[in-house]
Amino acid sequence: MDNNTITTLVLAILASNGFFALVQFLITRWDTRKNLKGTLRKLEKDGLRTQLLLMILLRPQEKREILTLGERYFSKPPKGLDGNWYMTDMFKKWLKEEGHSNPDWFNKE
Repeated sequence: MDNNTITTLVLAILASNGFFALVQFLITRWDTRKNLKGTLRKLEKDGLRTQLLLMILLRPQEKREILTLGERYFSKPPKGLDGNWYMTDMFKKWLKEEGHSNPDWFNKE
């Protein structure tokens, strides 16, 4: 084999490995971003749940703030966080005690 053939083979092997390393890097980066977004969404939901719970228990007269938090917590994604059953019961109880009807965005049965 001549030098050109050997050089071509070596470059092809190096380029192939480099290409697959780049693809692996891009896939790993995409997975990391996806996992990070899920973690941030969970943390936002947990924080908002805590804030809503505290507002309902400690400041039930703050109707506008509770309704704003409730809308963000209970609405369906992408606008909301699709809240859980525990806060649904608490929120229904608060609505009843305060004499409110169910808002349009509160579609929990």
